Amino acid sequence: MKTRRFIIGTLLTAWVLGRCALARAEDVLPPGVNVQRDLSRNAAWLLIAVFLVMLMQAGFVLLETGLTRAKNAAHTSFMVFFGPALAVVGFWIAGAGLMNTGAGFFFRQLGTDSSASAHCLFDLALVGIAVVIPIGAMAERWTLKSFYPYALFMSALLFPLFGRWTWGGGWLTQLGIGHGFVDFAGAGVLHAVGGLCALAGCLVLGPRIGKYGKNGIVMPVLAHNVPLALAGSLLLALAWLALHCARALTVLGVASLGMIAVVTLLAGTGGAVFAALYTIGTTGKPDPTLVANGLLAGLVASSGSAAFVGLGSAFVIGAVAGLLACLTVKWLDRFQIDDPVGAVAIHGVGGLWGVIAVGLFANGESVHGLFHGDPGQLLAQLVGCAVLAVWAFGVPWLFFTALNRIVPMRVAPEMEREGLDVSETGVLGYPDFQHHSEEGRLRW
Repeated sequence: MKTRRFIIGTLLTAWVLGRCALARAEDVLPPGVNVQRDLSRNAAWLLIAVFLVMLMQAGFVLLETGLTRAKNAAHTSFMVFFGPALAVVGFWIAGAGLMNTGAGFFFRQLGTDSSASAHCLFDLALVGIAVVIPIGAMAERWTLKSFYPYALFMSALLFPLFGRWTWGGGWLTQLGIGHGFVDFAGAGVLHAVGGLCALAGCLVLGPRIGKYGKNGIVMPVLAHNVPLALAGSLLLALAWLALHCARALTVLGVASLGMIAVVTLLAGTGGAVFAALYTIGTTGKPDPTLVANGLLAGLVASSGSAAFVGLGSAFVIGAVAGLLACLTVKWLDRFQIDDPVGAVAIHGVGGLWGVIAVGLFANGESVHGLFHGDPGQLLAQLVGCAVLAVWAFGVPWLFFTALNRIVPMRVAPEMEREGLDVSETGVLGYPDFQHHSEEGRLRW
């Protein structure tokens, strides 16, 4: 007992003396050193936020694996795991230079500045997310050998160039109408780019075997682990808060962090609540997977405007996004576009709505939407949507069509029926259980 008290007393004394010494040092340090210390602290907080943003990949692993079938668990989770690694390579080689981040090609201009390095790490986290978004939409029939060149294409060209036009001082920000195209945290730059690319990939790949019957009848392909998917959604929501706060640290500073976090949470809540109301109203019961999609769609939509809207507007933006996500799933099935996890509805449609919402609801210091007196901002946002349709959907469709001729993107039918784990990765996601190959379920 005496030893424990001695140790605790010693630690407390050292802490008090250290704080006093630090306070005295700050009193006598030159002003420039204090400024440098503040910059270093901001960089440290940005790094912590970015580390949390990287948890999105863990959320995507849980969400996309849970919403697909057990016979493809290892294949789907490996794509989400390995995609960000390829994203780092593509962004390192060419993406950073094309995006005009200041790091340059091969990060040659990065130097030793801690703030610049933290900003570069944030961009790396975002490009990893962009690469992962289409995986869920194209899951259960996509070959790994065609996935690798796609990941490099997204990270080295598709994401960086639109990011340059929007965040790198590019032409979309200088349209001369409104405040130019505005996208606070990536509703367009990140999510719409990934979601529209996913739509292009779905069209080239075609639907999974057995998804649609005669006369367009939808044959449900059930998620194999709903709790896993819901856990992934919660982890994604946490990382989303970190993403918006990290973006605020890079462009606005610390003063706005609390309000941006609350706005983000309200938008996600609106999406989840109205997705639940929609499914209860149409089926009599809440569909957990669609409610999760509503949550994520609300978060996506808030990414465009989280720094420019009030609390009520945030909830409305999220609510509309949640409804759109549910309606888009039905619309895609009507046209036999198979998206196993709803990535097109969440990121593509939710991202475009988030871009448009800036033009309607924004009420910041310099950015005002239609409802606050500036119709020009809505026009600028619609121009951005048109560019996204061409760049994020048209260009990937051409890329996937060409790639499919060189490297077949779809697995053989017998492999798809059996499951892609062994044929594509050499391991089973659930080796202790037998799979029912047609339904992808586990047998105990």
